[in-house]
Amino acid sequence: MISRFIAKRIFQGIVVIFSLSILSFAIINAAPGDPATALYGPLADRLTTEERARINRNYGVDRPVTERYIKWTNNMIKGDLEVSYLEGRKITDILKERIPNTLMLFLNSITLILIFSLILGLKAGFNEGSLWDKFISGISVIFYSIPSFWLALLFIIIFSVQFGFLPSSGNKSISGEGGIVDTARHLIMPVSVMVIAHVGAYARFIQEKVKEESNSHYVTAARSNGMEEKKLMKGIIKNALVPFINYLGITIPGFFGGSVMIETVFSWPGLGMISVKAANSKDYPLLMGTIFITGVMVVLSIIITDILELSINPSLRKQVT
Repeated sequence: MISRFIAKRIFQGIVVIFSLSILSFAIINAAPGDPATALYGPLADRLTTEERARINRNYGVDRPVTERYIKWTNNMIKGDLEVSYLEGRKITDILKERIPNTLMLFLNSITLILIFSLILGLKAGFNEGSLWDKFISGISVIFYSIPSFWLALLFIIIFSVQFGFLPSSGNKSISGEGGIVDTARHLIMPVSVMVIAHVGAYARFIQEKVKEESNSHYVTAARSNGMEEKKLMKGIIKNALVPFINYLGITIPGFFGGSVMIETVFSWPGLGMISVKAANSKDYPLLMGTIFITGVMVVLSIIITDILELSINPSLRKQVT
């Protein structure tokens, strides 16, 4: 049954998140640093051994790793991700402020990527050998080859420094303008970089799948039997979208990984930026919280793409029913 398929995917997602939490917790706790370093920075070296031990005891890091992980897991199930060393606030409160910003960047970027990828990929795929086909192939390679951080810095230099058209950082103006228009102006550059960095690969994938379907035996046979071109195109598009959705699900983790760099360069106050800040300041509870929440978002995105693939793929529906 379809519900069993979805339940299976959810269970697999939970296993992935659980495994990610174990691996992340082990790596983070093996890294150098402690609460004293996060709280006092370079001044931590002036603390006495007793003072450092007292701080570690207060934050519970003097306990064995296994015991700390069990405690963290129990608290996480209750919705408590502990307290940030650096900010002294509950990590859940910090994440509530950051998650909407990351989702805003992600949803706007992925929507535009899908729109442009479908338009460019389908146009090129249905015009094999044309100038448009060659142009899309060339521009896809160029876009895919451009480093995102270099493109982000170039955008800042041109549109912020040289012309002053767009703000270079944050999600609202220092003057406190706020509002949808102000937020949209801050979104333009990070979203544009995300789109350019990914649209080439997605458009090229659709382009090749459309060509592959167009040259398949069933299309040739249908065309020779006089089937209308519009019906053929609909069938080709539908069959090309099935592997594309699967490809989209596979690449989503990399998409979130790239957003960390984009958020950092543009100082966009999302999960990526706060995770880099937490790593640099050795605020490991906050870093663990951002890794966990990002993992949940990635798994949910993959489950959604699986459901989309299931909805348009009759053969897959037959396999799960």
